[in-house]
Amino acid sequence: MSVGSVVKRSGWIFLALLFLVTGLGAGIYGFWQYTHPPEENLPEQSSQQTTNNDRKTQDANNTKTDTATNKPGKLEGAMLDGFTPIDNISELKIEDKKVGTGAEAKAGGTVTAHYTGAVASTGKIFQSSLDTGQPFTSPLSNLIKGWQQGIPGMKEGGERRLLIPAELAYGSNPPAGIPANADLVFDIVLISVK
Repeated sequence: MSVGSVVKRSGWIFLALLFLVTGLGAGIYGFWQYTHPPEENLPEQSSQQTTNNDRKTQDANNTKTDTATNKPGKLEGAMLDGFTPIDNISELKIEDKKVGTGAEAKAGGTVTAHYTGAVASTGKIFQSSLDTGQPFTSPLSNLIKGWQQGIPGMKEGGERRLLIPAELAYGSNPPAGIPANADLVFDIVLISVK
């Protein structure tokens, strides 16, 4: 056996071991993340500091819990808490669940918020930023008209429910998971404004 073939064989063995170790490491890391979700899903609020106990209470109120494992579950597909399905919303309705104390959102401004959206006729959640733990940030002008009209005046730290008729939501061309011409309901927690 020549030196060249030994080097070549050693190289192949090294690559095979590297592939095996990398794959095993990625699998272990993925399993660990799955079995050890973060305790706090909401990010720090720049204008208001909350205690860990307050944040845990807020998380418990905003997420379902799998009682068998006592871990936060996915909201998508669940029923929206505290909401009775409505067959027809004729106009935008704004319900403040908690009035914030921070800066006020202005028309044309940019907001960072957590939201949970549901179809009004069923109360079934189609999407929630709480499932990922990541709030979204967007100029109001890029959002549906129900948000453009329903968010201004809301203050940081506030919680608001918007009942939005289809014509101020997605109308006949909604994204996947939302029926055409559906009235929607959104629960919004305003984190910050710009």
